[in-house]
Amino acid sequence: MDSYAFGNFMQVIIVATVCFVATGLVGRILWRVGSRIRPSSRAESNSSISDDRFHRLETAVDTIAIEVERISEAQRFMVGLLGESSQARRAELPLMSRPERTNTPH
Repeated sequence: MDSYAFGNFMQVIIVATVCFVATGLVGRILWRVGSRIRPSSRAESNSSISDDRFHRLETAVDTIAIEVERISEAQRFMVGLLGESSQARRAELPLMSRPERTNTPH
């Protein structure tokens, strides 16, 4: 009974391996056949459409890049203005309101 179960188990392994190998070979053959097919005249007419689309896409990406650069410059400018105003406020504070430093012995 033990050898019968082992035989069935080996049959399943062999059949599964053959199926995997056959699937790989069929897939490779179909891949090669599919890559040899020449584009039709309809696909060639679509190439001009895709060239126009790519040109519009490139223009849109350039425009977005310029706008992002403007936004980042505006943020840097605002940070500079806020930094200058806080320094000016510190200079305007009277000396009495500034906390004095104390020397602690530790």
